Amino acid sequence: GEEEERGVGASDSLAQLAGYVDRLGEVCPWTARQRAADLLFHTRKELLEVEQVLRAKEIDESALCSELGDVLFDVLLLIRVAARDLSPAAVSLEACAAAACAKLRRRAPYVSGAAVPASPEEAEAWWQRTKEAEKAEAAKG
Repeated sequence: GEEEERGVGASDSLAQLAGYVDRLGEVCPWTARQRAADLLFHTRKELLEVEQVLRAKEIDESALCSELGDVLFDVLLLIRVAARDLSPAAVSLEACAAAACAKLRRRAPYVSGAAVPASPEEAEAWWQRTKEAEKAEAAKG
C-alpha cells in the first residue's frame, strides 16, 4: 500500500517478529536471565552498526535494512523484558506505541493534520518548546 511505499507500513512480518520475541520470552533461558537494563548494551551495539552503514561512502540498503531490523528486534525484546519485570499492563508494545503516538501528536501536531511548519527550524523549535513545557509540567509533579 501507499504507507509501505513510504517505508512506514506495518505488516505480517512485524506481527511475526513480535510473536517470535514473545516466544523467546517464554522459552529462551538467555532471555529469561536478562533484565531490561542488561539489553541496553546490545541495543547500543546495534545502533553503532546502523551508524556505520549510514556513514559509508555508499549506503548498502540491504545491510541498513538488516541492521535496522536488529534494532527493531532489540526494542521489541526490551519492551517484552520490561513488561515481564515490571507490569505487562503498563509496559507493552501497544502502550509504548500509544505513548509514542501521543508524543508525536503533541510535539509534531502536523502528523495528525495540523498546519505543517514552514521550515525545518520551525519544526525543531516547536518540538523543543513542547518538550521543555512537558519537562516543566512533569517537574511540578
